[in-house]
Amino acid sequence: MNRQKNKLSEFFIGTPSYNEDKDYAAYASLTMPLNMFFLICLVLHTGYLIVFTIYRENVMVILDGLGVILYATFVILLKHFKGSWLPCTLLTILELYLHQICCVAFFGLKPGFHYLMIPLIFLSVFISKKGKVIRFVQNCIASVSALTFIFLLVFFNNYIPPRILPDEICTGLLIVNSAMSFLMSAVYTGKVVHSIDDKRSMLDTSVDEKIAAIERMQHQIIISFANIIEARDGSTGKHVKRTTEYVQALVEELTRTGDFSDTLTPQYVHDTILSAPLHDIGKITVPDAILLKPGKLTKEEFKAIQNHTVNGKKIIEESMADIEDEEFLKIAKSVALYHHECWDGSGYPFGIEGKEIPLCARIMTIADFFDALAAKRIYKEAMPPSKVFEMIKEQRGKKFDPIVTDAFLRIQDQITNIAQSNAD
Repeated sequence: MNRQKNKLSEFFIGTPSYNEDKDYAAYASLTMPLNMFFLICLVLHTGYLIVFTIYRENVMVILDGLGVILYATFVILLKHFKGSWLPCTLLTILELYLHQICCVAFFGLKPGFHYLMIPLIFLSVFISKKGKVIRFVQNCIASVSALTFIFLLVFFNNYIPPRILPDEICTGLLIVNSAMSFLMSAVYTGKVVHSIDDKRSMLDTSVDEKIAAIERMQHQIIISFANIIEARDGSTGKHVKRTTEYVQALVEELTRTGDFSDTLTPQYVHDTILSAPLHDIGKITVPDAILLKPGKLTKEEFKAIQNHTVNGKKIIEESMADIEDEEFLKIAKSVALYHHECWDGSGYPFGIEGKEIPLCARIMTIADFFDALAAKRIYKEAMPPSKVFEMIKEQRGKKFDPIVTDAFLRIQDQITNIAQSNAD
C-alpha cells in the first residue's frame, strides 16, 4: 500500500531525473509545481470531456479533447524529455488560448467588474513574509476574492449560454471550472514564488559563504606577505598579529563609545582591521643595511626609511590594482601612507595634522607605536607596557589623536594581554 502511495506521489509531484544534470538543476525548483499543475489540469479536463461526451456537445468535445491531448503532452515532455521547457512553454500558451475559447464557446461569459477579483487573488500569493497573522490575511484575501468572483459570475452575470445543457450541469461546470482554475493557479503560482525565494536564499547563502572564504584567503595572503616583509628587520610574525589585534581592540572600543560614528561604519571597521598588516609593506624597498642598522641613522638613511610610507602606497596600488573593493584599497593605502603622521603635524612624509590624517591611519599610528616600544627586537629590549602607556599619555594631542588616545588608554588591560599572549 505504501509502495503504491509513494509511486502515486512521485507521479504527481516528483521531479524528472534529468534535473540532476548540472545544466538543468536550476529548473528543479519549478518542475514539481509545473508537473502538479499539468496533471491536475489533465484530470479536470478529462472530467469535462466525459460530461461533454455524455451530452453530445460535439464542439466542446473537440475543443476539450485538444486540451486533454495538450496536457498529456505536457506531462510526457516534462517527465521524460530533457530540454522540454521551451515546447512546454509554447504549448502552455496554446492551451491558455484554447481554454479561453472553450469558456466563451460554452459559457458565453461577458466582461464585468467581478474580474477585478482575479488580480487580488494573485497579489495575495506574493505576500511572502512569515507569521501566522500574515498567512491568515493572505488566505482571507485569496478565499474571499475567489468566492466573490464565483458568486458574481454565476448569479449576477446576464448571458445566454450558446450551448444547451441542463442549468444545474452548466452552473456546476462553471463553478468547478472557476474554482479549480483559481485553486490550481494560486497553488502553482505560490509554489513557484516560494521555490524561487528558496532558490534565491540558497544562492545568497552560497555566495556569502564563497565571499567569506575568499576574504579569509585574502586575509591570510596579506598576513603571510606582511610577515615576510617584517622579518627583514628582525621582527617575527607576532608583530603583524599583535598590531592587527591592537587595531581591532581599539576600533571596537571606539565603536562601543560612539566615537567617530559617522566614519566607523561596519565596513570601515572591517577594512581598517584587514589593512593593518599592510602598514609597513613599503619596508620591502628599504635596503637591509639601513633597515638593520643598530646605530643612529644619517639624514639620508632616515629619508630612505621615511620613504617606506610613500612606497607602501605605490606597492598597494600596483599589486592590488585588480581588486574591485575600492573602499578597502583606499583604507589600505591611507594606512600605509599616513601611519607615521602626527596629530600636531610633526610626522612624515607630508607633515599633515589633525583630521587631515585619515582616521584609519591615526588608529594604526598608536598601535604601531605601542608595539615598536613594547616588543623585543634584535637591536633592543622590550619596554614595560606600563611605561609605554605613560609615554602615549604624554603624547596625547601631540603625536596621537586625543580621542583615539583616550580609547587606547581605556583598554590598557586588553592591550597588555594581547602583547603578553603574543610575545616574541
